[in-house]
Amino acid sequence: MKETLETAIGMSRKWEARDAGREVAETAIQKLNRPPDFFLLFSTIHYEKYGGFQEFLNGVWDVLPKGTPLIGGTVPGFMNNYGCFSRGASALAVSSTDMDVAVGVGKNSKRNPFRAAKQCAEMIHNQLKDTSYKNKFLLNFISGPVIPSIPGVGQKKYIRSGFVSKFALQALGLSQKLMQKGLSREDEIFEKTVQQLPDYQMILGTSMDDYKGIKNYQFFNEQLLTNAVVNLGVATDLDLGVHAICKINNKPAVPEFLRLLDWPEGFLTEETMLHTILYYPISLRRLGRDVPVVTPLIMKDSILVPCVIDDGEVSILTVSGQDLIQAVRENLRLFNDIQPEFGLLSTCMTILQTLGHKTNIIQEELHSYFKDKSFLLFYSAGEGTYSKDKDITYANMSFNTAIFGKQDTKK
Repeated sequence: MKETLETAIGMSRKWEARDAGREVAETAIQKLNRPPDFFLLFSTIHYEKYGGFQEFLNGVWDVLPKGTPLIGGTVPGFMNNYGCFSRGASALAVSSTDMDVAVGVGKNSKRNPFRAAKQCAEMIHNQLKDTSYKNKFLLNFISGPVIPSIPGVGQKKYIRSGFVSKFALQALGLSQKLMQKGLSREDEIFEKTVQQLPDYQMILGTSMDDYKGIKNYQFFNEQLLTNAVVNLGVATDLDLGVHAICKINNKPAVPEFLRLLDWPEGFLTEETMLHTILYYPISLRRLGRDVPVVTPLIMKDSILVPCVIDDGEVSILTVSGQDLIQAVRENLRLFNDIQPEFGLLSTCMTILQTLGHKTNIIQEELHSYFKDKSFLLFYSAGEGTYSKDKDITYANMSFNTAIFGKQDTKK
């Protein structure tokens, strides 16, 4: 009996936007015997300077059959069957006669995250409410953080001045409402999406540039967007508040953070905020669960974190490259009883920085598991998963997996 499911990975390392768009689509769909039922598309930010992302999308649609459901956006890097990349574009194309597919979009995600999430989830629900397939999956892909530009300071991750910090904290909410610059609010969007679509299994990812937090883009069919939520919904029978820490130990948060790590007073700079601090995530409480997060922004004595937090204990963690690699291995062991057909994975962009060239070890682990089956991993600024059995998990420095396949009855 002929297989009803085909998957393919598209890839381009070309510099010019339109050429790359054409190539990433061509290299995917040429491996399929019928048009794709959906097309997931991720790109690094550099095409903004080499023709622009509208040209990039135009190149994709020069090749991709009209009407193909497409979502995606900019990411700091990606991993697939061919390797690990921090420049270029990649796509996952899936064709199946036994699958229903929907895409949705919600706009103004930083200004009104609940409305954007609701709008997007309703589109998915309306398109898949009559499906006969038992298993439902959702990729929730959200516009990531954009650092506001503060007069006299610019776009900075570390602000020393107490006066400017006080002003910046007060202005952050206004910036999110008026200019849609600030935290991505992905935890709020993800939780609202789960409320709207509780029967779906989900993974969360956020769009980002090359770590700078200046601009990011989302793709929805032919549209190029910013500050948007885009969702991919798949139905198949395949198995499948407060953002600032102001005090630590009842003392100003940043000096106490430095003291606990035995770092000198002047240690934090734009450079250490980009590199060293990645190895020291903070564990906080969110909806009664421990959540590790990377510190994205410091204003004088306050630490801004990327999700709403509960009152309670905050812990400082340490992480090593070996810890991250072992976590991936343990994650894949959970799927030993699945014969994979294809996989979609999201993980924190800080893992790419932390592991450097050793990122290839993770690619080898994935290749060993999937063998000749397609997989696409994208790096993100905030990740999470949801299932009815395990509820919501939201965290930075996490590895999140959606594997589509069949139960292996021999194991």
